[in-house]
Amino acid sequence: MSKDFCWLPQHNDKIRKNYKKCGSTRIRDMFTDIRKSSERPLWIGESVWAELNIAWGSPEYTRRRDQNRQNRASDVGGMGSSLHTRGYVPHTKHIRCLKAVLGRESKPVKLHSRTHKRHEDQQWVDERARKAYEEYTRLRESLPAEGEGSSIGSAEYSEYRIWSQAVGGMQHGRVYGLGSQAHAYEGQSSSGSSFTSSSQDSAFGQQIVALTAELEHIRKAQAN
Repeated sequence: MSKDFCWLPQHNDKIRKNYKKCGSTRIRDMFTDIRKSSERPLWIGESVWAELNIAWGSPEYTRRRDQNRQNRASDVGGMGSSLHTRGYVPHTKHIRCLKAVLGRESKPVKLHSRTHKRHEDQQWVDERARKAYEEYTRLRESLPAEGEGSSIGSAEYSEYRIWSQAVGGMQHGRVYGLGSQAHAYEGQSSSGSSFTSSSQDSAFGQQIVALTAELEHIRKAQAN
């Protein structure tokens, strides 16, 4: 079943940017799974499959893959390598699972906890994961309580921005604890930050609808 979505024109650039980021991430993850499986999907022709295998087996590709593996295993801030507990399951799937369980979009800290705590004892997988959570908690608790002049849904206090600040921001297109899904949470933050303007737009829209209905009523009255 297809779904139709609509939005205000001023959000076009942000939506297009998020769409391209999501698309590129999904394609990259998909081809990574294909390469690891060593099985040609039916939708990839044999000639293209042969070219892909040549590219994946090239010295340049191997060098970059090894370098990325070394970077992931390197010491981070004196706390050891960056570890997680969910194997090769992509973060996109974890986000979908969390949404199904919670009945709503998950917060960044929930995704971090799901992917950085051991299943058997719910302990943090490493020191970096623990300190990231503690720093997030400290920042979150330091904010004014809702109703004391703050706007939790605003850009300043959004969950994504608090988490991003706690872990040192985006590095190489990723935010620690969120994998490649930082852009998805960033999009939610942008939506939340535009609440005031969206509310104003909604009010204007209602006025336009009311005026249009009034004009239509006048036209019908004149026609009669």
